[in-house]
Amino acid sequence: MANPFVTGPAETQTTAADLPEFVEFDYDFEKDKFKINADGSHQFVRKNEAIKVWVLHTLRVERYRYLAYFDDYGIELDPFVGTGPNDSQRASELYQYIKEGMLVNPYILGVTAVSTVRDGKKITMTLDLDTVYGSTSVGIEV
Repeated sequence: MANPFVTGPAETQTTAADLPEFVEFDYDFEKDKFKINADGSHQFVRKNEAIKVWVLHTLRVERYRYLAYFDDYGIELDPFVGTGPNDSQRASELYQYIKEGMLVNPYILGVTAVSTVRDGKKITMTLDLDTVYGSTSVGIEV
């Protein structure tokens, strides 16, 4: 299935004025559920906070596995699970997969890995995202 964000090769830089305001359902990742208001309606987040939610959801979806998602949504983590040591080369490859998965969103203009920490089998990354709304950071565990 084609990616709804992709409309063809773009030669110009995307700006906030070119796109509608980015809005997502607010999500509690520790409890693994949507945040709900007292009246039972969903809470929403906007702009950079919405982009953070989108990023964390994207990281939870294995690309090409689920028919409910477009082909460009998610990242490919399966090649990293149980196939080799967690060394700096693998961390660099993982960063490239994550960056590729993030840049399908036109609201994200750039992704930079600020820090990569290996602790046994776990890799923790802090990513700086350059968005149409400015810069923001997201910490992820893989």
